Amino acid sequence: MNQVREFFHIKRCNKCQGFRHLAKDCPSNRPSCGSCAGHHPTRKCRSHQVVCINCAMHKQFHGTRFPAYHHTSDRGCSCYLGEVALYKETRDY
Repeated sequence: MNQVREFFHIKRCNKCQGFRHLAKDCPSNRPSCGSCAGHHPTRKCRSHQVVCINCAMHKQFHGTRFPAYHHTSDRGCSCYLGEVALYKETRDY
């Protein structure tokens, strides 16, 4: 039996890791790593520490308690789930 899952087309930039745009349209001048949140491209990461730049920044600027020790592309990421909720609000099923 096949399993059916919802698909959400959530844009995430591979340069800054932000949502709602792609790398070609990125407004940021500095890259952010999707693995360690450092200021280098993800493909050049050598760190063993895993930190989500989106959750870390959300925690810093909004005082949230989002867990940040996961990869930016993690499907359980609080920031990603927030984007999914916004996406669902704009769709009429």
